Amino acid sequence: MFKKILNYTTQNDGYQKNGKLNVKGLMLHSTATPGIMAQEFRDRFNKPGLGKSVHGFLDDCYYVQCLPYDKKAGHCRYSGNDTHIGIELCEPEKWQTDQIYFDKVYENAVELFAELCLMFGLNSRNIIDHAEGYQQGIASNHSDIGHWFPLFGKNMDTFRKDVEKRIMLNDGREENEAGNKEDIRKLQNALNANYGEKLEEDGILGSKTKSAVQAHWLSYRQGEEIEEGAYVLWVQERLLCKGYDVGGTGADAKYGKNTAAAVKRLQEDCGIQIDGIVGINTVIALLSSCHK
Repeated sequence: MFKKILNYTTQNDGYQKNGKLNVKGLMLHSTATPGIMAQEFRDRFNKPGLGKSVHGFLDDCYYVQCLPYDKKAGHCRYSGNDTHIGIELCEPEKWQTDQIYFDKVYENAVELFAELCLMFGLNSRNIIDHAEGYQQGIASNHSDIGHWFPLFGKNMDTFRKDVEKRIMLNDGREENEAGNKEDIRKLQNALNANYGEKLEEDGILGSKTKSAVQAHWLSYRQGEEIEEGAYVLWVQERLLCKGYDVGGTGADAKYGKNTAAAVKRLQEDCGIQIDGIVGINTVIALLSSCHK
């Protein structure tokens, strides 16, 4: 398993100028620069005038997220930048023969792409590499990852199959993609208590629980009626548990400006849309291990 590092390339033009990304897919790249790992690549991209940007670099040990996922990156030159999150796999010095490294980075990529699919409601059919993007007319003419994966018996079809298997495993069964079962049971209990949902309190973040979260977004706007209740209290307690201050009144079960501000800080730290609205992506962030 890899360690996640949130370290935006704030000096890159992609961070400074690019607009909002409407996520419809994921694009896999490889750097074709042997021996440069994720943290060093991030530093190389953290400067103006580069003309390119990516959402993250992944190696055998680390994933460095360089841009928020709701911001366009310049990873494929053409219209794929408007619709796809771009992730670069780092290649080792002995990229043609290093089986141990390849196995680790491949497994990390499967895990990361499954996580992103769950976060954005995608499936493995929404995953392409740079070369496939070119074939679809949405990316420039690059061959990655076709020069590397076949050396170790892999290709994009096997990658998509492995991601789909991981999605099925992570989607609320024995390994839940978003936290432990007790926290999810408390979430289900709060939704039942607050809104009369009839969720089975089984500690599984399955489709019914996700639908209930989406049906009851929490938001705050000055002058509007403040939302209250057990669900707000659950959100506040998770924020406090993760180290986010919800204001002087603490967990008071009221979704006021201080709680909304804490949600925005969580969203920024976890690389999701910063809007202060508690939807499914924010709930997953509240349940997951991402933190300040």
